[in-house]
Amino acid sequence: MAWRERLKKDDFLVVAEVLPPKGTDLGGWEERLVPMKGRVEAVYLPSLQGGVMRMSSWAAAKYLQERGYETIFEVSCAHENRVALQAELLGAWSLGLQNVVAVEGDDPSLGDHPESKGVFDIGVLELLGGIKRLQEGYDMSGGDVQGTPSFCVGTKVDASLRGDALEEELRGMEEKAGLGVEFFITTSVYDLRQLEAFTKRAQPLGVPIIAGLMVLKSAGMARYINKHVKGVMIPEEIITKLMKAPDKIAASIEIAAETIRGIRGLCQGVNIVPIGWEDKVPAILDEARA
Repeated sequence: MAWRERLKKDDFLVVAEVLPPKGTDLGGWEERLVPMKGRVEAVYLPSLQGGVMRMSSWAAAKYLQERGYETIFEVSCAHENRVALQAELLGAWSLGLQNVVAVEGDDPSLGDHPESKGVFDIGVLELLGGIKRLQEGYDMSGGDVQGTPSFCVGTKVDASLRGDALEEELRGMEEKAGLGVEFFITTSVYDLRQLEAFTKRAQPLGVPIIAGLMVLKSAGMARYINKHVKGVMIPEEIITKLMKAPDKIAASIEIAAETIRGIRGLCQGVNIVPIGWEDKVPAILDEARA
């Protein structure tokens, strides 16, 4: 079943976010994903996350799609101008890729090529508008296109916001929904009360929300995320549990599973970010269903 059809059902959806390979060893890269095959509804491939050079999102998505995975590729304002973004979208559709997430993207100067310059020719709203125009048969300059895509379009949102910042985010979400967005993927969430408050406010939009969940490997990792990753806040009790656990892997699986159980009642799915622990995803899902 295609991703768009799954979004229209009441089922709880599981997505796995996997970085494309940094190199051409696609076979070795895919081997890490095999434990997840058949256990997740889609694999989401970010585009140059953190500004780090990797294989393009659409190419990695195409490779996995040919091997039986449902895939979601990403387009980013950070690295291409509006002309190149439209070209990438048309090419991806022509290759059979149907699901896309549009994001602002990370400044490449923060990654492994600090001398590089970000593009940011347009923002996310303009990019979403451009995708909508392509689907209506026009490019961003108003010119006709011969043959139109029909992407299932998503974008990222920040579920950690409160107060005026939350109100602004909700207005942005409403505008994005008006531009054809069919699903939102949130920042990683661990505070279920905050997620519940966010999803209740966003519910009137009628757009499915997929909650992000990064698998925490250690207390040190959790503290680093709290300090450096925008939009993510890990409660102190989770950090303490990781720190005191005699078996860190078992504790990580338990925390992720417990969080998924909470997410299940609040939104339509979870985007698991295993960060190299793809082989642990089945255990997390099994425990979440226990």
